[in-house]
Amino acid sequence: MRALLPLLTALCVMPGASAQDPTLVHGLHAELKAAPNDTARADALARLCFNLIRTDPDSARLCGEQALVLATRIGNQRAIGDAHNNLGWLEAEQGRLDSADAHLDRALAVFRRSGRPEHIAVTLSNKGWVAEKRGDQVGALNLFLDALKHSEQARDSASTSILLYSIGVAYRKTGDRAQALDFLERSAAMERALGRTSKQAHCAVAIGNTHREGGDTLQALKQMEEAAALYATLGDQQGLGIAAENTGDLLAPRDPATALEAYERARAHYDTLHSTTDLAYVLRSLGALHLRMGQVREAEEALLEGEALAQGTGDAELRMNYALSLAELAREQGDAGAVLAHMQHYLALKDSLQGADTQRELARLRTAFDSERKEKDNALLRAQNSEQAERIRRTQQRLIGIALIAVLALTAALLFFRNYSQKRRHAVLLEQLNRELAASNREIGEINGLLEMKLLRSQMNPHFIYNGLNSAARMTQAGQQVEALAYLQGFARLLRMVLDHSVNDRVTVQEEMDFLRQYLKLESVRLGDLSYAVEASPDLLEEEVEIPALIVQPFVENAVWHGLADKQGDRRVEVRFAAVGDDVECTIQDNGIGRALAAVTGKRSKGHASLGMQLTDERLKLLGRRLSDQEAIRVEDLHDAQGRPSGTRVTVRLT
Repeated sequence: MRALLPLLTALCVMPGASAQDPTLVHGLHAELKAAPNDTARADALARLCFNLIRTDPDSARLCGEQALVLATRIGNQRAIGDAHNNLGWLEAEQGRLDSADAHLDRALAVFRRSGRPEHIAVTLSNKGWVAEKRGDQVGALNLFLDALKHSEQARDSASTSILLYSIGVAYRKTGDRAQALDFLERSAAMERALGRTSKQAHCAVAIGNTHREGGDTLQALKQMEEAAALYATLGDQQGLGIAAENTGDLLAPRDPATALEAYERARAHYDTLHSTTDLAYVLRSLGALHLRMGQVREAEEALLEGEALAQGTGDAELRMNYALSLAELAREQGDAGAVLAHMQHYLALKDSLQGADTQRELARLRTAFDSERKEKDNALLRAQNSEQAERIRRTQQRLIGIALIAVLALTAALLFFRNYSQKRRHAVLLEQLNRELAASNREIGEINGLLEMKLLRSQMNPHFIYNGLNSAARMTQAGQQVEALAYLQGFARLLRMVLDHSVNDRVTVQEEMDFLRQYLKLESVRLGDLSYAVEASPDLLEEEVEIPALIVQPFVENAVWHGLADKQGDRRVEVRFAAVGDDVECTIQDNGIGRALAAVTGKRSKGHASLGMQLTDERLKLLGRRLSDQEAIRVEDLHDAQGRPSGTRVTVRLT
């Protein structure tokens, strides 16, 4: 079973490029033609090289070499590294692994000097895949892990996800399936978050391969189906080929006929891409399946065609597997000499892969030994040089200078700290004074509020008192002594209520209703045909709910003298208390002339304005300031069916 490695791993270090996309070639040609300078031309050529690697490798090589020449001429180090990186991957795809390593090493040296971790991560990742092509799984894993550190340092989530995939595949090839699944599933989760469908499909293929190697065929098939569906949405021929090829591998042991169809689908997809490596892999699988089904001639055709393709890929592991498959074919054909020749070739390739690991380990040990020896030589030279008096003297001078600088730095730090501490203490003291001042301002505001409320409650309209006494006098003059006495008794009762309410901060709803009824009763005597109603919800009366005293009366007085005094005919005012949530809402409604006409009437009589109305307006303004913060007063103009003013409704919320 084979994972889709190259599509996920070919990386370009240029901004915005992370996977080969031949559809970008036309736009890049246009960008190259319009490039204003050599730097832009080098960038465009490097990206053309990267995106043509699979579809047109000859053109890719030409663009990459031109980019390298141009970048070298202008001395642009990033463009030089980019060109070497892309040429290295091109060589790897063409099977020239030594040349690939040489280009990638040059790119890595450039990027290490520039200190760009994201570029270093890309190049290390590409070197890891070259090591994997050589069959060096341990070396590939170490390179991928090193690349991951640089990618995380650069906080490049797109590159990090690709490296998680690469590490997962490397762990799978070393036989550590638990680690492989962990890294591959982390990569798949990141790809879903990034919205990269093709990369998500690649992860599904690799996860399926890992499950298959663990013996979980059903889970592996499920992953391949998911991958095929994702590739189909993208029209990705190579991805569809990989999914079909791996599905054939899964079905081959139990359903050879269906597996054969899957392999043929994969071969058709690869043919559209002219992908030599992919065709070599699927032809080996086809040959092995034909051989298992007893179809020796078909097996021979597939294996010989695939073996010829594998020779040009530079993939040592693939060529080793073909040698083994050809040995099995020769055994079925009864050709003992061919079996021996192919097995010798297989063992030679296997030994070369294993020997390469040994040589690399020996080279590492030799390097470590040489480094240790050089370090000892350097230590000896340093000890000899330290005996020289001149060096000691200079060292002492340097130490004295450092000590003086340290003392000055310490002194400056202490002065700075002391200054900072003093500023901090002053800031704390100032903050405390500000808090005390704010508290004083709040207390003053509360006292002012209480004084305003006291004023509001005690400001029963003096003009109303004058008018009341005047009305009683007129009744007496008219010989209505009984009516005058009743009026004066009601008037005295009203004044007593005002006195009581001005002392008490809050009164019950019932007490406020009694006060308002007494007031309206007296006003009805003066106006003659005034009718009124003062009501409340039963629950307010039963629970003896309390409200602020003397708040409602100014609104009732305003309704009487602004709305009803100038009206002819039926005049009525209604007051109703109701519970609204945790508050009490009082509605004062009259059937008077409305605010607009009242304003016109007021202007018309401005020269002899009623003093009582003026005092009532001033009390309402004061009350409005007290309640405006809570948006507790709402005024509505009422109209009849013909749209004519038919009164006013005022709603006051009492808390």
